[in-house]
Amino acid sequence: MKNVFSHLRVSSEYSITQGLLTINQIVDSAVKHSIPSVALTDRSNMFGLVKFFNKCEASGIKPISGSSIRVIFDDDEQSHELLCLAKTNIGHKNLMRIISSAHNNYSYQSPIINFNDLAKLKDDIIVVSGGKDSHIFDLLKRNKLEDAEKKIDSFLKVFDDDFILEVQKTNRPDEFEYFSNILPIATTKGIPLIATNDVLFAKPDDFDTHETKVCINTGKTLNDPNREKIFSQEQFFKSSDDMAKLFKGFDSLLENTNEISKKCNVSIHTKQYFLPEYPVPEEHNFDSFLVDLSKKRLQEFINDFNDEKNKIYTDRLEYELNQIKTMGFSSYFLIVYDFIQWSKDNDVPVGPGRGSGAGSLVAFALGITTLDPIYHGLLFERFLNPERVSMPDFDIDFCMEKRDKVIEYVSNKYGSNSVSQIATFGTMAARAVVRDVARALGKPYAVGDRISKMIPFAPGMTLDKAKEDQPIFAQAAKNDPEVKEVVDLAYKLEGIARNVGKHAGGVVIAPGSISDFCPVYNDRQSSSVMTQYDKDDVEKIGLVKFDFLGLRTLTVIDRAVKSINASKKTDDLLNLDNIPLDDPKVFELLSSGKTMAIFQLESTGMRALIKSLKPSKFEEITALLALYRPGPLNSGMHTTFVERKHGKSSVVYPHELLEPVLSETYGVIVYQEQVMEAARVLAGYSMGQADILRRVMGKKKIEEMEEQREIFVKGCEEKSISAKKANEIFELIEQFAEYGFNKSHSAAYAVISYQTAFLKTYYPEHFMSAVLSTELGNTDKIHALIQECKRMNIKVLNPNILTSSKRFLVNGDLDIEYGLGAIKGVADSFIKHVCSIRESVNFKDLWDFSKKADIKLGGKKSLEALSQSGAFDNIAPSRTIAIACIEDMLKDSTKTSNGSSVKSGDLFASIDENFDPYEKYKNLPDLTMSELLSLEKKSLGYYLSGHPVDAIGGKIEKLRSRKIGDITNDIKKASLVCLINSARQIKDRKGNPLTFINFDDGSGVMDGVVASDTLETCHGILKEGSILILKGSIELDDYKSKDLGDAMYRMRVREVDSLDTELERKVREVMINIEKSDISSLDTLSEKLGEIKDDFWMHGSCQLNIKVKTGESEAIISAGEKFKFLPTLINLTYLEEIFGTSALEI
Repeated sequence: MKNVFSHLRVSSEYSITQGLLTINQIVDSAVKHSIPSVALTDRSNMFGLVKFFNKCEASGIKPISGSSIRVIFDDDEQSHELLCLAKTNIGHKNLMRIISSAHNNYSYQSPIINFNDLAKLKDDIIVVSGGKDSHIFDLLKRNKLEDAEKKIDSFLKVFDDDFILEVQKTNRPDEFEYFSNILPIATTKGIPLIATNDVLFAKPDDFDTHETKVCINTGKTLNDPNREKIFSQEQFFKSSDDMAKLFKGFDSLLENTNEISKKCNVSIHTKQYFLPEYPVPEEHNFDSFLVDLSKKRLQEFINDFNDEKNKIYTDRLEYELNQIKTMGFSSYFLIVYDFIQWSKDNDVPVGPGRGSGAGSLVAFALGITTLDPIYHGLLFERFLNPERVSMPDFDIDFCMEKRDKVIEYVSNKYGSNSVSQIATFGTMAARAVVRDVARALGKPYAVGDRISKMIPFAPGMTLDKAKEDQPIFAQAAKNDPEVKEVVDLAYKLEGIARNVGKHAGGVVIAPGSISDFCPVYNDRQSSSVMTQYDKDDVEKIGLVKFDFLGLRTLTVIDRAVKSINASKKTDDLLNLDNIPLDDPKVFELLSSGKTMAIFQLESTGMRALIKSLKPSKFEEITALLALYRPGPLNSGMHTTFVERKHGKSSVVYPHELLEPVLSETYGVIVYQEQVMEAARVLAGYSMGQADILRRVMGKKKIEEMEEQREIFVKGCEEKSISAKKANEIFELIEQFAEYGFNKSHSAAYAVISYQTAFLKTYYPEHFMSAVLSTELGNTDKIHALIQECKRMNIKVLNPNILTSSKRFLVNGDLDIEYGLGAIKGVADSFIKHVCSIRESVNFKDLWDFSKKADIKLGGKKSLEALSQSGAFDNIAPSRTIAIACIEDMLKDSTKTSNGSSVKSGDLFASIDENFDPYEKYKNLPDLTMSELLSLEKKSLGYYLSGHPVDAIGGKIEKLRSRKIGDITNDIKKASLVCLINSARQIKDRKGNPLTFINFDDGSGVMDGVVASDTLETCHGILKEGSILILKGSIELDDYKSKDLGDAMYRMRVREVDSLDTELERKVREVMINIEKSDISSLDTLSEKLGEIKDDFWMHGSCQLNIKVKTGESEAIISAGEKFKFLPTLINLTYLEEIFGTSALEI
């Protein structure tokens, strides 16, 4: 007789802390080993259940709904594991409630359910005890047979015949003794005994990989002698024959296991949608209220239209309302209308719409979208197709800062138990997995860091792709044994679930408790409640997902408009909903390509496309957003569009009937809506049928395509279009349909693009200030935006404790005050405190500031960051003194807080209002420019008040042939001293590494290309933030020159050297000019030289000379052979500190 066995205890990758199996691997293993049914029993969750059921049913395997939960009895000190299996759909619902109850139980640090609460949800659930971490196993392991029997009786009393005992043979400690003890108990009490294998991975070879995953999740290392090893190599997906051999002589255990699997019959699929009920007035139902609301609101919009135009709108509205009613989606529209209207009434900025929803006139009438779909040629059927009913999906953009207010409103309205966000699953991505594996293997941090940095930082990056894109990584993974060990193991874990996250904007609203439809996950750190199913699985079980997306640009627009209106002295306030969409100055700005910070239009490639197109109407912004995507760009559609607009090539149409459809886009099929309209005009398709055609063309399924071709050709023949011509047109439409974009989405986002362009055109200071304020934590972005402000002749002031707020703000002179929130290390609470007290007082100096502000609230870190950034420059004699005062300021505040009401600290020892608090610092040597800039970068993330190359200008003049700003078309070669801003490596056509660098010297910025042969000699020093000597040929950068409207150059770098290398090579003598120095005589000079330690003069190659001037005569004296030194940057700076910054002549 053939052996048959069903696995009833299987953990997938979704158990997170254990389990290596993907859903596909579980089902593929079941198919391979002819396992008829499998239970997915992840730890306190059902994250993968929907995917598991779908895959099983598609593969002819019976899926069983289950979970391994933690249960605690009232008299227990700790919880234990219990396996639960759902017998029916009722049992499945109860199991979801059990898991949800455990997650919502904040009495414990992890999801645990009390046994009494479990008992209330026992219907149609089989519970299985006896696993390694169960109550029964634990008691028998400790030889507490009587207690074990009592615990079994507790289970039997509640679950009766649905209580089962299990045994395992996985070569783990205490299993044999447990088996021996449980057999007689099960027999005596008549409890079925089943066999499980506690499956965690597919095959024995996966054990080490699984152990690595466990170490990654527990923070342990594989070689840790104290690590608890609770798993064994036997916990792989065994075949029925494997299990039969393992339990030879105990056939009844396998038979019992199969009998239990037969009792479990759950179906999770539904064709229903579970919509929450919107509360409508008593005299209405959902449908009538939607009709009433839509008609009233549309009437306000069309009130001044003529009769003919009025009828177009009312007929379209009537049609849409009928379709929405037929599909049963009236409640959905009302729910969305309600929370958007609440947002607008409560000062929460809302986007104009996104996705296909902008094609609905009902949505426009209700204010869900702000784009007139009839005027812009948007189609309702692209959103809701009456001939292929699917759930509508409004994606709503909210202001990033206030989005959570809307979610809170919805939660309060429909009940917190009915509203939930959606879980996502972070996976072990390429860069992260090598770090994790290196740590688990016990490697030093530097090893994982080094390997990780070899992998390019790009979305969707994999280890395989990294080897293709980055030759250094591929070479190291092949030839370096340490790297190979890490990467080989990382391959086996790449893509496995690593942690649970939260979907950016997905919110589910259920008609009742969420846990009746889907178990919930509670993140104990953030208290966020989420569905355990991801966004796709939530929709598969019929729940409705609403996307509450945060869009930073809406925050920018909101802040800019408020700033503008606050500065206006008239009642003529700016309302962006009322601005004309055909302003010539706005299109002039766009056509110039100066689109940094303009929504969706600021990338380098987009700017190039804008400059070639030179948009002159709103519809062309819509087209730009649709064309600037990989498909259209690769196909050349954008070039055709541009050339036809400017008359460089003629506008042609596939058929004359399509001219009204395609004239807006110069005969190019840019939008999916145009594909639909073409099918309607040429072949008589209804719009619903046309939407189906669009979908088919997008999916490229041959059978469906041929079916549609036949319908299309037949329809064309009825319009007197020959079959040959119809086939040609079909193929042409098919070609464009592959790249066609959703016009509704493009048009809605084009509104935001236009609004930001309008603000940048007419209110540049307010706009840039608002943009800067949304990037407070991103110093790289702030630096780039401040450079843009300089190009726009907008003055961004240095941080100032007297005038700066947390955010960047525009002052009365239309200058931008620096935002204190952009200074790294300054506490938000301290900024808020300072700004608050500044409303009633001013600060005369640091003494006054320390007296009036609670500086303990900021602490040392905040004060240091403020002083280093220059925020105290206006209340201190110098930045050097401001930095030096910090320790004394903190001491003074401490003494005051200890009970003294008078300032008596080291800095402010006197209470005399006229005393000089800086007296003790008057002889303090000033920090050098390099030191000040270094501290400035530490606090701001970049150099604001100067440039590090300028700071060492006197020492490096001999090393460079010119500055970047002095380069002209006549210069063919140059030697430059530059700060490396970025370095990016790719492969050339021969597969050799090619490095692109960006660098500047304070006078200008350039790009450079470093070939592989040059890179070999300098890869150790070519790093971001380094100041280096770059030598090579100069050429005009055509692309950047056109982009910026000024001559820009690039360098083909032939040689890269460090400053010290070049200084030692080129500087043979250094002169000390006594007249310009801080010393007064040769005797003093001699004394100073004598104080310098002897090792300074060791291995010297550079002669030190002294220039002396007496009256009209001048003499140069050699200091002698003894006083030769290495002319490194550090040594030269050291001499400057002794003799004065102006004394050295190099």
